Amino acid sequence: MNNTRTFNRLFKRSSLLIACLFFGLAYGQNTASKDSLNPTYELRLDIFQLVILPGIELSYERFIDDLSSWGVTGFYNFDAKFYKGYRFENFEIPPYYRVYFRQKKAQNSGLFVQPFLSLVKGEYDVYQNDYPFYSGNDFFGFAGGALIGFKWINQKRFSFEIHAGVGRYFKFDSENDSFQEGTAYPRISFAIGKRF
Repeated sequence: MNNTRTFNRLFKRSSLLIACLFFGLAYGQNTASKDSLNPTYELRLDIFQLVILPGIELSYERFIDDLSSWGVTGFYNFDAKFYKGYRFENFEIPPYYRVYFRQKKAQNSGLFVQPFLSLVKGEYDVYQNDYPFYSGNDFFGFAGGALIGFKWINQKRFSFEIHAGVGRYFKFDSENDSFQEGTAYPRISFAIGKRF
């Protein structure tokens, strides 16, 4: 009989202790700061480059606050020779800074502007010796530009982004060739992403 009373007391005390721990953890989760629950980065895949070129462009974006972020994009053109009139780059790595002008409550969404600098490698055509043909020249150098776009976010933290802009090549490693045409290039994107 004493064993039964002792067991009952231990059971009640341990149940009370477990209940206190459970409610303490639940309360701590509910009172966590709003910032700690917000996502801190986003990964995106550019559908436009994948379909048009074909090429692949992946982006990583890290949120600084609700209205600004920094990130880096990696682009690789699988078919540069065929579509070099649209994009001369074989690959491009543009780090960027982004400023949002949101009109809704979702962080880092809405209208944005983004300046960027790029490390680029590719091939361009040069008209030579007054003959009606072009020859390809490899280049490796820098480019820079800016773009403007808009981003939508749903409740499951998926994003859809469109942007358009322009970049310009700064430097090329070629032997005494001046790049007369195509120094500016377009930046167009329809991208789908996920926030974490």
